[in-house]
Amino acid sequence: MRSYFNIHIKGSNLWKAFALIALAVFLVCCQFFISDIQQPATANAGQTITISTRDSAISNVATTANYIVGILLPKGFNGAKNMTVTYNTTLGNGSMQPISPTIIEPSTSSTTHLNFSESMMAKFGIGNNLVNDMEWVVFISTQQVNIPNGTFEGTVTFQLKVGADGNTTIFKSAFVTCESADGLNLGGTPPAPDYGFNNGPRMTVNGPGDFNDLCDPQLTSFSPAKALQNDFLTLTYSEALDTLKLLKGNNLYLCVDTAFTSDGSKLTGFCSQSSKTHLTETSATSNTYTITFWPASLFGLKNSQTLTKMAYHIIDANGNKVGLGDTQSPFIFNYSCE
Repeated sequence: MRSYFNIHIKGSNLWKAFALIALAVFLVCCQFFISDIQQPATANAGQTITISTRDSAISNVATTANYIVGILLPKGFNGAKNMTVTYNTTLGNGSMQPISPTIIEPSTSSTTHLNFSESMMAKFGIGNNLVNDMEWVVFISTQQVNIPNGTFEGTVTFQLKVGADGNTTIFKSAFVTCESADGLNLGGTPPAPDYGFNNGPRMTVNGPGDFNDLCDPQLTSFSPAKALQNDFLTLTYSEALDTLKLLKGNNLYLCVDTAFTSDGSKLTGFCSQSSKTHLTETSATSNTYTITFWPASLFGLKNSQTLTKMAYHIIDANGNKVGLGDTQSPFIFNYSCE
């Protein structure tokens, strides 16, 4: 069976809508469509906001199932612990809860055996964001819903406490709706998704902590987005975003002005043009340069020292430098774990 379901997500009702959607698809072949996403453009860290979506569904087989919904959020929000989801539809009302990470998403049951969050990340990635500091937070309905043969509508409501990490964060959300039996499979003839997906709008959460822009092109970025001193870090520099053309030539280097440690030490002397700091262009015309390094080794850290952050520039062979926002102000990278 293929079904099409409209959900309106708003605060705690978003939980319900997502739960209802996932439930409707459990024992049937269903296709969902997510629309009318309502999400604030701005909020303050610690504030509870309401997000809602309205979806539609058509079912040609009566069945009983559990709804599953996923929302793409910054990891720093800790969405699984700071969100409630409810649904309100013509088929009834209900609530949702975080899905167990041990439940395997059906489309991967014969291959990679991913859970729902992992499978959504594999299929939809980080949506319209550019920095991989996002996660799919997935909920499942706490009860089953009797789905009739026909059409139905509903509203899912997310009540989300944003900015648990206290940082200023800019990101773009995304949404998935499916059910536990078909998950992210394809069904029907010709095959069509047994799920609904839609990208959400941009949002800025203001906080007293660090500034994290996860969705706009940046002169420099790191992978992984969060790391400690003993992790290997890959820095990427996008020369095309240097609108003032402050750097000349293609011999570019990482210049760390200061590395800071938890004992209050300020380590300097790491701004040089050498093979250890040289960035490599990814291709002859990419205008994108990368360097992979081991912070503990680069800074010669002692066993007793813990790296907390570094201030750095990108420089060329002549010592010209570029920093934050195409200025001379240094970029800042904070060392932290997930």
